[in-house]
Amino acid sequence: MLELYHADPNANSAKPLFALYEKGVPFTSRWMDFGKWEQHSDWFKALNPNGQVPALVHDGKVITESTVICEYIDEVFDGPPLRPGDPYWRARMRIWTKFVDEYFCPAVSLIGWHIGVARLAKALSDAEFEAHVRTIPLPEQQAKWRLAREGFPQDQLDDARRRVETSIKRMEAALAEHPWLAGDAFSLAEIGAFPMAQAVPYLMPEFVGEASTPRVIDWLQRVYDRPAIQAALKTSRNPNPRAVPGREALAHDRNRDGREGGRRAPARRVTAASPGTSCEHPELGLRFVPSRARRVSRLQAAES
Repeated sequence: MLELYHADPNANSAKPLFALYEKGVPFTSRWMDFGKWEQHSDWFKALNPNGQVPALVHDGKVITESTVICEYIDEVFDGPPLRPGDPYWRARMRIWTKFVDEYFCPAVSLIGWHIGVARLAKALSDAEFEAHVRTIPLPEQQAKWRLAREGFPQDQLDDARRRVETSIKRMEAALAEHPWLAGDAFSLAEIGAFPMAQAVPYLMPEFVGEASTPRVIDWLQRVYDRPAIQAALKTSRNPNPRAVPGREALAHDRNRDGREGGRRAPARRVTAASPGTSCEHPELGLRFVPSRARRVSRLQAAES
């Protein structure tokens, strides 16, 4: 029996969902309601003591950590291979998954926390907040929740933006050499990077555009158009369609490239002074509306 404990197909929860659908592996979905803090419940912490999703249970054996889960899925189950057969390109693939886990994802996550989780944390009373924090098993996550409630320092937000821009530039350079991040074939490099990169056209559209990053735009569209990715994205229970960015965000970038009358859209500086507020980009036709659906989506991205 194969069970996947996951949230909506955002961030780290998306990765094993993408892998399972790409491989065509039957599994039982165990959707976690982050709005009810299920990831921190005692029953789930018995499966994963860290209180984080995703978690894969295969014949009673628990595997955690999204990248490890994806490699396990590719190694154990039949279906199209998701790792290059050539040892060199397999190593390049792992360099990408390591880069995403250690550099790209934490940067996107911090901005997601600032925009969404901070608002959720501030909405709780002091007693509710402290009661929730006590259920979080990792001290580092407890500290991050407290920081989200208090406000992230501006230097951390600026550094996160810098790392996102660096990540997109690195992707653009790699895609100039070959059609996929780790060579000539779709691989776990895409499965790792896409859930992070798909958020950038909404969070920081100044970093992604037809003129500045045409290969990243094309890559995002090609990944998004894959039938398995589409099937995985449709598992979302979030009523807000923009919680899972896709074609419409790419269409804005492809058609407008962040320009209005030939003028480049101004960069939006994420500031510590206004976490969780509406983020409007009329130049791109984009607007992020704070709602419970989006707050839960951002929480999913941060906590996974």
